Amino acid sequence: MNVKRGYGSSGTYRFSKRGQVTIFIIVGIVIVFTFAAILYFTKSTVTQAVSDQTEPLLAEVPQAFQPIKIYTENCLEHVGKVGLLLLGQQGGYIYPDLVGKYSSAEPTNSEGINLEPLHIPYWHYNTDPNEGNSVTFASLQPKLSARDDPALSLEAQLGRYVKEQINQCLNGYQPFVQQGFTISPESISSQEATVTIGENTVAFLLRMPLQVQKGDAEASLEQFYVKIPLPLKHYYEVAAKITEAQRNYNYLERQGMELISVYSRKDRQSLPPTSDVGYELFSPLSWDEVSVEQRFTQLLVSHVPLLRYLGSENFYYSTFAEGNRVAQKVVDNMVLPLTGAEDIAVDFDYFNWKPYFNVNSDAGIIKPDHLFVNFGPLSFGTQQYETHYDASYPILVTLNDDTAFNGEGYRFVFALESNIRNNAPAVGGTKIEPYPRSISSLACAEEQRTSDIIKTIIVDSFTKEPLETVKIGFTVPDQAECEVGVTDKDGELASAYPAVYGGVINLIHPDYLTNFYPIDTYKVQGSKEPVLVGYAAAGVKAPKVIEMDRIKTIPITVQKKEFKKCVTPLTCDHLDVLVYKDISCEKAVRQCFLNGGNTLFSGKPALEFEVDGSLSRVHQYYFIDSAKDLSDQEEAVITLERMNGFHQEVQSQDFTAVVNAKGKESVPVQLVPGVYKVSALVMNKQEIIIPKDKRCFQYTIVTRDQQDCFDMAEQKVDGYLAGSMQWETSETYLTITPEQLYSSRELTFYVPAQNLGSVPSTIKVNDETVPGRVVEDLQVSSKIAEWSKLPAARASLEPEFS
Repeated sequence: MNVKRGYGSSGTYRFSKRGQVTIFIIVGIVIVFTFAAILYFTKSTVTQAVSDQTEPLLAEVPQAFQPIKIYTENCLEHVGKVGLLLLGQQGGYIYPDLVGKYSSAEPTNSEGINLEPLHIPYWHYNTDPNEGNSVTFASLQPKLSARDDPALSLEAQLGRYVKEQINQCLNGYQPFVQQGFTISPESISSQEATVTIGENTVAFLLRMPLQVQKGDAEASLEQFYVKIPLPLKHYYEVAAKITEAQRNYNYLERQGMELISVYSRKDRQSLPPTSDVGYELFSPLSWDEVSVEQRFTQLLVSHVPLLRYLGSENFYYSTFAEGNRVAQKVVDNMVLPLTGAEDIAVDFDYFNWKPYFNVNSDAGIIKPDHLFVNFGPLSFGTQQYETHYDASYPILVTLNDDTAFNGEGYRFVFALESNIRNNAPAVGGTKIEPYPRSISSLACAEEQRTSDIIKTIIVDSFTKEPLETVKIGFTVPDQAECEVGVTDKDGELASAYPAVYGGVINLIHPDYLTNFYPIDTYKVQGSKEPVLVGYAAAGVKAPKVIEMDRIKTIPITVQKKEFKKCVTPLTCDHLDVLVYKDISCEKAVRQCFLNGGNTLFSGKPALEFEVDGSLSRVHQYYFIDSAKDLSDQEEAVITLERMNGFHQEVQSQDFTAVVNAKGKESVPVQLVPGVYKVSALVMNKQEIIIPKDKRCFQYTIVTRDQQDCFDMAEQKVDGYLAGSMQWETSETYLTITPEQLYSSRELTFYVPAQNLGSVPSTIKVNDETVPGRVVEDLQVSSKIAEWSKLPAARASLEPEFS
């Protein structure tokens, strides 16, 4: 029994001893892994702390040397702040000259904007020469972290700047040396400055070993650390957003092209259109490239600041009055739909820097392609306006935080470049196609102008003053229309012409009627002096000139001179005895109608006709030679067709004027001096009733008079042609002289017109009712037209100038 107990006791003891060893091993392993884990997480925490700018662990400095530490850290903070300010003012660069050159004369052929002494690199720009046929985009946007760029990142530049400037600020610690301190720094090469840009701060760590001693006390100082509160990373990210938007969406170029589109039109004071068409015989419009460039830069100065960052502190939204959709759309297009800058003011500026500007001008002059056709009575012109714009210009972008540096403010400034090529945003990496050019006829080439010098002097037909900017062209028969030139301030132009038979010199000015001067230039040979063409004219010194007639707008009033009507009816007696029947009629008393009453007229009527078979037999119209205004229901249309001018040596462009007058209104009409064919119509919208009329036709059978009758039904006419006038022969043409036209303020035309409204529809003759109006009255207007050609009638209707 004891043996069993002893055996059991001994076995238990041996097992317990081995278990303790196992436990120690396990515990040891746990401790090792725990220590490793602690080391790992400690390292991770330290790494995270550094990245989050937790202040590094610095050796404690004895109290006696604390002022030296504070002095050094103040210098570090001062130098760091200056570096931050300089970096912000130069697009993220303290040393911008390391990345390129900056020209104030040609900012778009350099790497940035020169605001001496500041140089601001482009974060997006074209590196190829502006005049080249390609565009290559690049960016001088610096990296943020030294890990990405150890040389020119923001962190790297700040570190270099601190290393270069810290000793100047420390000034050899002179304030402390004077107090008995002995300070022995190591060599400058041993100094190291590390900058870390965090979310809201910029940390500066300076390693600069110092041996400091005063009396018996001494210490070693190695690291100095300051943290400046500034969200530089935030500014950088907003600037990067703006740059990325420009790179992807070309909003600067789109704004530039929109300005060109809105402010271009066929007007010398505007920009020349990128695409438009005119149909004038000649357009005197032209633009010089220098003036167009100046207008464009002025538009940039005033409109670039209207670009706005949607999610910025200074964003505002402009609205225009209802209906001004174009202006509202233009302003809306200037909003960048970006967010994340609610605490920053974002501004875009263009300060009148010299742009690269080029258009498809001809020796600096921009003008439309012109086509002029002169074929007998047919002459017309068209102008094709097609201006191709190339432009490059710098834009300054400023991010402004007024709350930074405790209210001192901070600005982050960078530059972008806008590049327009051939009326569109430039595309990087592609070849730019050349502009389309107009092809002139070979007949108009300079080498084909082999005649002697032909001189023309152009004057105003009334004032006799010389006319400037008259466009002179030349028609080569069946071949081409050549542009010769424009008259100077003396109205003169001297030039050689293509030598041809049957040529025509075209004289065109927008304010004057176009003239054509036929000439055989082939015969103009062998003269030593310029050959003057034209004709002699009174009032000018030159022996020969060509006059041009100015187109004048003159108010025209139309009045009527009326035809009044008289009716002479018939009265008839019927005698019927056995085989004898007699129907005898005789004229009754004449009835005349003036102003609604009966009036007797003397003299011969202007128009007269008889109505067979009607008791309303004889109708006479008398012309009343006194003018009256048209009624509200009357409308006159007068057509004036110019047949010729006053000099057979020249021909003129076809010219027709139409006067459409209602009531008492005055109508402005363009006229020129000349000889005119005139036609006129007068419509009366008054409702007229033509009464029922019994028409009888008499015949005799042996001794009995018989008659057949039929009834003409009543007619209601809503309006009728009241009058007409035709001066269509040389004897009746209307002549308008320059003295008459240009010396007058108004012109009055007189038109003849019948007045059916003054005639009652029926009249009484004895006890019978007879029509006062007959259907034949509606044909009187054609008779009036024939009457108007008579010399006496023509004289009474002569228009009057006043």
